[in-house]
Amino acid sequence: MEVKFFADSMLGKLARWLRLMGFDTLYYPSISDEELIRESQKDGRIVLTKDSELVRENKNKVNFLYIVPSDPYEQIKIVIKKFKLDPWKGLFSRCVHCNEPIKKIENILEIKDEVPSYAYQNSSSFYRCPACGRIYWEGSHHKKIRAKIEELMQE
Repeated sequence: MEVKFFADSMLGKLARWLRLMGFDTLYYPSISDEELIRESQKDGRIVLTKDSELVRENKNKVNFLYIVPSDPYEQIKIVIKKFKLDPWKGLFSRCVHCNEPIKKIENILEIKDEVPSYAYQNSSSFYRCPACGRIYWEGSHHKKIRAKIEELMQE
């Protein structure tokens, strides 16, 4: 069974990285604690939080992982280790903005005017988020992200 997360408002960078690695991670920076608990219960999500009071008041309602470090890279290591996650399996498979799985664009002619010309000329694969419409392609940042994950896994 796939582990699903809900990151609280203090863990935006962690949520983004988890999405980059393909993990289903909800994140709404202005959601109330009550809504966060309700939505987590509904979907069976693990709440990732830095808020000890939130954990204390709701520990019997949902599963929590209390995150102590402020450094997002330390946070990533904690989550990966705690849940024995494979950060490579779903890498770049979700929209980092809205969490939806992205879909490969079969006919790249349809997006020629929607992406920078250098990307269109230098990339062979493009992906679109079916929810928000964002388009993704493999750019130089992919190499940096892979290197950072590799570094995190070494530590």
